[in-house]
Amino acid sequence: MKSVAAVDRRQWLARSLGLCALAGLGACATRSPEGETASPAVDGMGHPAAPATEIQTFSGAAPGQLPTGWFPYVLRRDLPRTRYALAREGSRVALHAQARRSATGLHCALDIDPAQRRTLGFSWKVPHVHDQADVSAAELDDCPARLIVAFDGDHARLSLRDRLLFDQVELFTGQRLPFAMLMYVWDGGRHAVESVHRNHRTARIQYLTVESGGARTGQWLHYQRDLAADYRRVYGEAPGKVIGVGVLTDGDALKTDHDAWYGDITLA
Repeated sequence: MKSVAAVDRRQWLARSLGLCALAGLGACATRSPEGETASPAVDGMGHPAAPATEIQTFSGAAPGQLPTGWFPYVLRRDLPRTRYALAREGSRVALHAQARRSATGLHCALDIDPAQRRTLGFSWKVPHVHDQADVSAAELDDCPARLIVAFDGDHARLSLRDRLLFDQVELFTGQRLPFAMLMYVWDGGRHAVESVHRNHRTARIQYLTVESGGARTGQWLHYQRDLAADYRRVYGEAPGKVIGVGVLTDGDALKTDHDAWYGDITLA
C-alpha cells in the first residue's frame, strides 16, 4: 500500500507538469477504462505491437468505437476522465471529446520520419472557449483542443534539470517522457496566433498557439503545418522521429467543461 506522501508526490508531479496525461505518447502501454494499467498493445502472436507508420483515421472507423491503434491515456487517477468516442457530426464521423474538469488524452504510437513526411494536417471544431484559459500559466492551463506530436531524440543531450525531471516522471508514473513534445493549442484568447510558450517545468514541452479566443468557435477549422519547420522554429534544430500523436481536451486547471470535435490527423 502506497504511503500518503508517495500519493501526494505523484499528484504534485502530475500537476507540476500539467500535461503528463500524455507523457507516454510514444509508448505502447494503454490504460483500461477504469484507469488501471493495462497490457501493452500486442500483435496476433502476443508480441508487442510495433508503432504504426500511418495514423489511423477517425472518419474510417465506425461510430461508438475508437480506430485501431488509438488508446486512452490516464495518468492522474484523482481526476475525472475526458471521454472520447467516435460519433457522427453532420456528414462526417469525428472524434468527440467531452472534458468535465478532466485531463485524459488519447494517443497513437508512431514511427515516422518528419524529414520525409513533414506536412501535418488536422482539423477540429470547438463550440465554446473559456476566456480565462492561458497556456502560459500552470494554474490556468486548460484547452478545448490540443494536437500533440511527440519526438524521439538523444536523451543524453538533455540538461541536468530535464534529466532529473524525466527521472521523476518515470519513477512516479512508470512512463518515460518523449525527448520533445510540440503541442498545437487553442488558447483562451490571451496569446496571439503563432506565439510559442514553454511548459513551466521543462522546455522539452512547447505550446504553439494556432487558435486564440472565441471568434472562430462553432465551425470546422482545418490546418496544414510544416511540422519540421515548426519544430526547428521552436527547438532550434531538426526533429527526430515522430513517435506519437495525441489529442487532449482538458478542464482540470480551471475546473471547467470543454467539448471538442477532432477530424482526421495526417502526416504526408
